[in-house]
Amino acid sequence: MSNQAAINRNEFLKSIGLKGAALLAVYCAGQSLISCSKDSVTPAPLASPLTVDLTSSANAALLKQGGYIVISDIVVANTTNGYVAVTVVCSHENKKKVQLRNNEFYCTEHGAHYDLAGKGLNGEGSRGLTTYTVKQSGNTLTIS
Repeated sequence: MSNQAAINRNEFLKSIGLKGAALLAVYCAGQSLISCSKDSVTPAPLASPLTVDLTSSANAALLKQGGYIVISDIVVANTTNGYVAVTVVCSHENKKKVQLRNNEFYCTEHGAHYDLAGKGLNGEGSRGLTTYTVKQSGNTLTIS
């Protein structure tokens, strides 16, 4: 039995004679076919308003600015603009990876950035995020 060294995709493509632009085209085409074939979802509008009790220990993160929770595929966050809510589904490749970081929304999958109104801040985030209306009445947030 012989020992074979493992090679990465780039090295393999180079070994079969693909170089330069052809290598990049083959590599990118392959990435687009496999990179996000799992976990693909599309955010749906809320069928009915969602309520969040700020006195519940499960929602304690919302009591401080910069804190957030994910509930029913919605990121609810306490920001410098008050409470805001966006879908947890990144518009870049439909991964459920959006979170609040440094007072903006960020997808941990490929680095898409969004402002607090859901507007994309870089190429990966160019399609924006679905946003929801948040109203506060006492210790209850209503998201619609």
